[in-house]
Amino acid sequence: MRIRDKLRREDGAAAVEFALIVGVLAMLLFGMLQFGLAFFQLQNLRAAAREGARVGAVGGTVTQVKQRVADDSGGTLPANSAAVIVESTTNGSTWVTATTAACPTPQAQTIQSATRVRIDLSSPSLPSGLQNIFTVNIPLLPPISLRSTAVSGEFRCEGI
Repeated sequence: MRIRDKLRREDGAAAVEFALIVGVLAMLLFGMLQFGLAFFQLQNLRAAAREGARVGAVGGTVTQVKQRVADDSGGTLPANSAAVIVESTTNGSTWVTATTAACPTPQAQTIQSATRVRIDLSSPSLPSGLQNIFTVNIPLLPPISLRSTAVSGEFRCEGI
């Protein structure tokens, strides 16, 4: 066989092409997995905040609300987490941090009275596992932070 014939053969070309593309494919695959896990956890926390607000709207205390959020978060948030904020309003626009009851007393409630549970994703008291999952790192791309996302649940108080 002559040298020219050997150079024109394409044995191994598919293996070389695969080796060139497998890195990009792996980055896409693992990036999608990491984003999917972060999105799943975000939805999990949104559902937990809604459930906590529901408990507060039917007369629950702040302690009961925080416990419900912790229970429904799948064990990712402790019950006494400072990242869980329970607030109430009587006019629908001015929110104050609730101290004992999640809603105002039935005598103080108006038609606009509501309770809101927020989970502060930028809080330093958030467990480290949650702090890390909300920053998606895909190679060759800048980090994508989901920590500024609002996670909250709001319900109208049912005391009227």
